[in-house]
Amino acid sequence: MARVHPRNLSSELPDHRSSSDHLNEQPHNHDFVKKTSYVDVSRGGGTARAGGGHVRCCYRCGDPGHIIRQCPFPGSTPRFTARRGNQASSNDSVKCDAIEFTSGINRDITKLMSTSSETSTSFEAVKPAFNPLPPNPLVAKIQQKEEELRLRGEEIDILNTRLSKATTELNSCQIKNEEMILDMKKLQEELEKSRKELSYLRDKDEEMNMKWWLLNNEFVETKDELNEKIKELEEANETADSEVMRMKLEIDQWRKAAKAIASVLVEGADICSKTPELESLVLYYSNHAAKRMSLGKMRKALDDCKKATLLDPTFLKVRLTAGNCHLVLGDIDEALRNYKKCLDSGMICLDRRLTIEASAGLQNAEKVASYINKLTELLQHRTFESATTALEVIMEALAISPYSEKLLEMKGEALLVLEKYEEVIQMCEETLTFAEKNCATIDNSKHMSDEDQIRPLKLWRWCLMSRSYFHMAKFDLALAILEKYEQLAPPDSKTQGQSSISSATICKLLRCKNAGNEAFKNKKYREAVGHYSNAIMQKIESKSFTAICLCNRAAALQALGEVTDAIADCNLAIALDGDYMKAISRRAKLHEKIRDYECAAVDFQRLITLLEKKNEKKYVEDLTLARRNLSSMNKHMKKGITLNLYLILGLKGSESSSEIKKAYHKAALRHHPDKAGKFLARSESGLDSHVWKEIFTTIHKDADKLFKIIGEAYAVLSDTNKRFNYNLQDMHDDFGCSFND
Repeated sequence: MARVHPRNLSSELPDHRSSSDHLNEQPHNHDFVKKTSYVDVSRGGGTARAGGGHVRCCYRCGDPGHIIRQCPFPGSTPRFTARRGNQASSNDSVKCDAIEFTSGINRDITKLMSTSSETSTSFEAVKPAFNPLPPNPLVAKIQQKEEELRLRGEEIDILNTRLSKATTELNSCQIKNEEMILDMKKLQEELEKSRKELSYLRDKDEEMNMKWWLLNNEFVETKDELNEKIKELEEANETADSEVMRMKLEIDQWRKAAKAIASVLVEGADICSKTPELESLVLYYSNHAAKRMSLGKMRKALDDCKKATLLDPTFLKVRLTAGNCHLVLGDIDEALRNYKKCLDSGMICLDRRLTIEASAGLQNAEKVASYINKLTELLQHRTFESATTALEVIMEALAISPYSEKLLEMKGEALLVLEKYEEVIQMCEETLTFAEKNCATIDNSKHMSDEDQIRPLKLWRWCLMSRSYFHMAKFDLALAILEKYEQLAPPDSKTQGQSSISSATICKLLRCKNAGNEAFKNKKYREAVGHYSNAIMQKIESKSFTAICLCNRAAALQALGEVTDAIADCNLAIALDGDYMKAISRRAKLHEKIRDYECAAVDFQRLITLLEKKNEKKYVEDLTLARRNLSSMNKHMKKGITLNLYLILGLKGSESSSEIKKAYHKAALRHHPDKAGKFLARSESGLDSHVWKEIFTTIHKDADKLFKIIGEAYAVLSDTNKRFNYNLQDMHDDFGCSFND
């Protein structure tokens, strides 16, 4: 029977520990000097090797250390065989419960071994150090594995405990993480709200800065105006004092003149006789004429000069004053006649100062006459260079004759050729009032009514103003002035030639434009394109009107998805009117639509420059929006986003190669640089070639750039690999994803 481990009495498994482990558990016996670590017992007695020597075993009991004659067990000497590996120490009643013998063994020996203390005592006296044989390896392996299983179970329990604790901590961390996520979302919302508030405050700050700048400018202007008014009041006060003194002198002169008139009319004095009273009257009219001339009342000054001349034909100073009045009014023939009479009088005692003034006046009159002849020739060419030269000559002539109707009309024609329409309108409005005051001469006033005298002055001004409004595309104002002109002008005096316009022409253009606007509002974009095209082809002389129609057509084309055509129309509109802010803004947005952010940024910067020049309150919001858009374009430029090539060719992205090729041929044929603006060429003969040369240069430059973009789009989309890579890049730009080859 196998041996049971004494420390685990409940275990039914045998002890498979080594002999050395059993030896370590043996009580220390100081009687033995040398412990035996291993005993080899032979079957039926014999010798056993222990500690390197030979130990004899008893044939009766099988124990080493004695022979059969020394065996303490009585009885016969039968041979027995102890099973190897099941030997037990017979001298240890605790460690060994029983010894199993083979057949033929006396069972009394067992009883004797288990009950007799004496035998046990004597047996211990002769027993050497004994270790049991090693246990069965398989059972020991099983016991080892079970021990490992027990240890692993304990480890699993410990790990389960730790896992439970870690799970609890993980749940706690997850709860904290969710709380942190909620806090993070709240912080992000607050951050986004703060960003929006900051952006709003920045916009408000820009708006307030702009308002402050405008108010500051208004304050400075108001301050300057007040200072000027204060100076004017001070000067007026000084002038009033001097006027009081002059009035006193005039009163004396009036008294003397009254006496002279009384002597002539009542007493019948001879007019030709130089009486003191007559001389005073002539002097009075002469001084009064000079005074009225200084106040700009030229015609009344001429009336005084004529009265003085009738009283004293030899009084040359009055003729000199009359010549100066005619020269200022532009009556060159009358001015020459008066100056020549002063110089040809033959009076020996002629005042030297009077002679010098008459000679200077004669030279100025002849100079103005030569200027007028030269201007007539220059204005016939109607070119930019000739108009510029004519304007310089006119300014020199107007310095001598500032109120000459003929010179003012020539100035208006020159400004019209130079496309300075606002200056034309301003000049006509400012000079009309003065012209009405000095409209008629003495001779003509007796034969013509006031209305007949004023009519020619109004007609040429209304003609220039209507043409200016027409070129500025302000058709309502042009139509109103034209209606008055056509009512007042006689049939034979209406303007003829290329520069003439009629109310019927303007009405026709307005109908086309208004029809296009109405169709656009009703979302009939293709119909709107047709109306705008019809208006463009009717009259090209008004570049501003053509630019407006082109810009409106671009809006309709954009609504139809024809972005490239819309950009081309905006290019034409901007070439015709470089300051057309709506066309610049629309082209910038179209460039943004095809993701050409560089061109869009250039247009927005150009728009900002124009808005800053306006310096008006109504453009403050537009200026703020343009600056914001410019900042956005600069951010997109840094990202390096590709162009929208499909939109450039008018495609959706799913077309085949043949459809792409067809779309390219259509776009290339329509937007070829040589065909750009070709319909505008027929108006070149009526206007300055220099201006149109610059216009066509700009048109060709923009068309060439657009044509290259179309070619670039086709080069990418027609190639399968390039198109695939472009689609990947386009998806990357749209969704922020990165793709690797």
